[in-house]
Amino acid sequence: MKRFLSILMILFAAVTLSYGQATSQNGGSIQGSITDPSGATVPGATVTILDVGTASEKTVTTDKAGYYSVGPLTPGSYTVTVSGSGFEKLTVTTVVRTGTATPGSFKLTLGSSAETVEVNAGELQVNTEQIGVSGVITREQIDSLPVNGRNILDAAQLQPGVVLQSGQSFDPTKAGYSAISVSGVGGRTTRILLDGQDITDETVGTTIYNVPSGAVQEFQLNRSTQDVSGSVTSTGQVLVSTQSGTNKIHGNAFYNFQDARAGAADIAGATAPFQRNQFGGYVGGPIIKDKLFFFGGYERILQHELDAALGAAPVFQPILTQYPFVPAPFTDNFSEARLDYNGPKGIHFFARGVYSVNSDFATFGLAPYQVYENRDNVPGVVGGADFTTGHFTHSFRGGWEKFHNLLEDGTAALGNSIYNPSGPALGGNVTLYGSLFAGPNYLAPQGTFQTDKQFRYDGTWTKGAHTFKFGFDMNRLASGGFAEFYGESLFTRLNAVPGNLVAGGNAADPLAYIANYYRLGNGNGLFSERPGFGLPGGLSPSWRFGAYIGDTWKASPSLTLTGGLRWSVDTDRANQDLATPLCSSVDPSLQFPGCTGNTPLFDQYQQGLGVRTHQPYANFGPQFGFNFSPGDHKTSLRGGIGIFYESSVFNNTGNARTESVQSDFPAFNYGQATKGTNSVALPGFGVVTAAPDGTPLSTILNESIRQAAPEMNAIKAEYQAKVKNVAGTNPSYIGSGNGLFANSIYGGPYKSPYSIQFNGGIQREVAKGIVVSVDYVHNATLKIPISQDVNHSGAARTLNVSAAQNAIAATTAAFGCSGGASQAAINCALAQTNNSVHPGTGANITDFAGAGLDSDSNYLGGTSASYNGLTVATGAAFPGTNPNVGTGLFILPIGRSGYDALQAVVQQQKSHPAPGIVSSNIQISYNLSRIVTSNGSTAPDDQFFAGGQSFNNDDPNRYIGRSPLDHSNELSFGGSLAVKYGLNLAMIGHFFSAPAVSLTLDQTAGATGQLFQTDVDGDGTIGDLVPGTIPGAYEHQIKGAGLNRLINNYNATSAGSFTPAGQAVIAAGLFTPGQLRAAQGVQQAIAVGPDKPWNNPALRTFDLSANYPIRLGRFHEGLSLVPGVAIYNVFNMSNFGSIEGIPGNGTAQLINQANSGPNFNSVPNGYLNGPADETTANAARTTRNSGTFDQGGPRTTEFQLKLNF
Repeated sequence: MKRFLSILMILFAAVTLSYGQATSQNGGSIQGSITDPSGATVPGATVTILDVGTASEKTVTTDKAGYYSVGPLTPGSYTVTVSGSGFEKLTVTTVVRTGTATPGSFKLTLGSSAETVEVNAGELQVNTEQIGVSGVITREQIDSLPVNGRNILDAAQLQPGVVLQSGQSFDPTKAGYSAISVSGVGGRTTRILLDGQDITDETVGTTIYNVPSGAVQEFQLNRSTQDVSGSVTSTGQVLVSTQSGTNKIHGNAFYNFQDARAGAADIAGATAPFQRNQFGGYVGGPIIKDKLFFFGGYERILQHELDAALGAAPVFQPILTQYPFVPAPFTDNFSEARLDYNGPKGIHFFARGVYSVNSDFATFGLAPYQVYENRDNVPGVVGGADFTTGHFTHSFRGGWEKFHNLLEDGTAALGNSIYNPSGPALGGNVTLYGSLFAGPNYLAPQGTFQTDKQFRYDGTWTKGAHTFKFGFDMNRLASGGFAEFYGESLFTRLNAVPGNLVAGGNAADPLAYIANYYRLGNGNGLFSERPGFGLPGGLSPSWRFGAYIGDTWKASPSLTLTGGLRWSVDTDRANQDLATPLCSSVDPSLQFPGCTGNTPLFDQYQQGLGVRTHQPYANFGPQFGFNFSPGDHKTSLRGGIGIFYESSVFNNTGNARTESVQSDFPAFNYGQATKGTNSVALPGFGVVTAAPDGTPLSTILNESIRQAAPEMNAIKAEYQAKVKNVAGTNPSYIGSGNGLFANSIYGGPYKSPYSIQFNGGIQREVAKGIVVSVDYVHNATLKIPISQDVNHSGAARTLNVSAAQNAIAATTAAFGCSGGASQAAINCALAQTNNSVHPGTGANITDFAGAGLDSDSNYLGGTSASYNGLTVATGAAFPGTNPNVGTGLFILPIGRSGYDALQAVVQQQKSHPAPGIVSSNIQISYNLSRIVTSNGSTAPDDQFFAGGQSFNNDDPNRYIGRSPLDHSNELSFGGSLAVKYGLNLAMIGHFFSAPAVSLTLDQTAGATGQLFQTDVDGDGTIGDLVPGTIPGAYEHQIKGAGLNRLINNYNATSAGSFTPAGQAVIAAGLFTPGQLRAAQGVQQAIAVGPDKPWNNPALRTFDLSANYPIRLGRFHEGLSLVPGVAIYNVFNMSNFGSIEGIPGNGTAQLINQANSGPNFNSVPNGYLNGPADETTANAARTTRNSGTFDQGGPRTTEFQLKLNF
């Protein structure tokens, strides 16, 4: 902390002695040089800036270099008047955009000052001042473009490299929200500021409330090398400005209506009932002319919807037919009020308040039947002041906001309208996850709180040709809440493959399958011992500080050079407040030689981890760049490079905290009982080997879900009766209840992720009102948090021969064979079909692995041998580097990613561009990109969501390939036309090429024994990439018929061969090659797919609107009634998700012959090497999704009526 305070004092001194520009966060600016006809600068010229809407005026004088800068300015229309001795007066009509330095370089004409020259700079101007790559979505675009749900983030896709994402893909609490991915990074960390107030959700990502278009004046989206004043983010930043009052009363009222019976397309052949009513209004005007102004409004979405039941494995089609729809009602309310005051001495004050209430039924992608209810309440206020003193400008902002979320299970409220397998016959609630999602949502109940108290100061000082900038910002953040995962219901992992179907079972009955595993929650929901928000725990507080200094040097009227340095810090995001656990804190029953007294416990996993987690205070990000606009300033060459730091969401903090806290509190935890094993470790309870009625777990875990559920629910009830809501010893502490299992926690080294951004490009005004931009953008992100098992559980090199012999002997005995681990006993077990384990077939690798011939991650649930009452010699055969501890997953700053793109934008805004066209506003963008990452997390939003693992545990950056967010080609366009005689037409479209997915080996039948079948590189991770491929290979290296060539090559060269784990047991003399092959302990052949397999789909969507303003000016100036209609996805182009093997993942498992059959005719639908038929397509069809997010959904028609005044 002393180091932090020292840095803070140094930066504060630098800020108070240095200089800056306050344009990027709180509005825009006008800056430039005044020259005479020869190009010489004109010092002492008077420059007056007039806000046309409010009559607010600012006057400055150019310095010795003829330079001036005025800001921050509220976005809108302005006139710039320049006068000087011996020159004619010049009046320029221009526009100020959010986050943009409007070009203010003008050439004066010799003559009398009594003469005035008037010039219109136009709405579109070449940016001759700034080095970064950004774009502004204007009020005209927001008003005219057909945006479903009026969500401004949808319009952001007009910028290249921007992809709209459903907030529900980040977290269940974000159902009904949208997010935007920028420059190849998921939208979880895209920073969103509204009037300078940060409204980013710090707990899970994206925004804390939807900002509707009616409240917004315009917004800027930074795509590369943002201004040095920008907030903490290594990706994009969205700067939104709300509307304000003017000297004229103005506003609107609107009503939009959609209904499935009116111009909407069917979904998978069924008419899904749907109706949306969206209405509201805004009004602004003067309270005191030229002084005090108001603006405010309200809008509401009331949506009734039944979603089509899609997404289940086709084998469960009878269930979908019986329950074809799932209720998904949605409401969203937003209200805003704003005051602006032009005070004395040119001071501008403003204050704004918002209140948002959002309510939704959703599934978090667990479609169709795992429904929950989500409700969010968000109040927020912000205020500030902007003023100028001499050559200094000052801008202050202060704000407060609170996000409160409550999430509850929705299946009970929906009653018999959906399929729900729960009931007394199953011993209680059962949640199915996998091939069919049904039953109570495992994420409920939970509640989330977040508060953010913010303050920032931005200032500038203009001296000579330099605009020095400086600033400081501070946030006091707090996140809290609870989440009782797996607690209300028995979480059941269902993979509906033939190998899991019990003998004589009905394949269409999900309860007739053996579960891959069950998860038993302890009924607690706290992730922190610190009380807050009225709860006994769950609080995660943090300070955010930032400061910057910079200089924009107008080296000549044509050349601008920029340099700056930003410092930022987020405290305690990696639990830096906690001391590292010591061996003395380990339960005596778990202690082992070498771990005693003050020896750091984490060093037992890997040296260097046993110190307090590093708090990075020295996050300094320099940036440099240039902007060269020769001659008439209609061409701009720009380039920039900089370092930009990233934050970490609070979910990472909480998820990684409980295992390091020794305090007494009811912490969340769970145990996992895996198919083929004979015990389950329940944190805080102990190891369970039988149900309360005495039935062995080894029997239960090989029964159908229908048979096993009552027993597993009974175990769960007994578990929760002991630990639920009991504020005793933390059941999740690594040294006791968690059994020395480090399950993604921070330790020792930690560094803030950061990106190195580079851009270079050209912008050219090719004709009046037409500007073309072409930029190369590079973003290399380093120190991404990756969970790495530093103990290397399951690695082939860690084979413990004694433990392996014990596992083999236990297996042969279970099959009635004598001789322990001898070759004769193994041969006996392999041939013994008359057994009680699985009558009719002899022992296989799953049986040996279930007795311990596996990693401790699979065999012991990641816990140590001692926690399970075993010794190293009787524990897992592949226990890791240190067999005395469990799995060692630590979050380490070792990941990396890269983004390279060529981005092109064409903008046109003209009056009378063609006969019959009164005006037009068109933008076309194209993005050619490549996104690569080493993060093995399969979800496209998870780059900065700590916990993701790589594809290789020994070398996490060994496999770097395409990200699931990768769309090589992205074309977006939008525009509006005002046609002669009144008709207005508008359109917006997006066409993206197919995303990439990784091809992995099949582990659908369960994790047990997979070290011998799918761990091809011997690092202990299973379900490896298909040999010869890299992440994201499908749709790039492998396409179409190339899939079968890959499969045939694998079957010829790899199938039937031994993995490193298999080679290890053979080398140790435990198995002969023939025995291991007979036990199926080899890589399995992959089923051959169809000649034309399923291709990952491209995104195609085109929206169109038309309206006709009816002018009513005779009643009131500016009054008009505008009826209209919008059609979303006009041509009803079908869009689909990827075929992923396991729903919800960004990898495609190629199912093997053992789990299906020799070819695609016997492969279940939903796999790339399975049928590519209509059933597969319907299951993957994109529907309306949650809230108003329907990117690529079926066609809907909206009828609109708007009153403008």
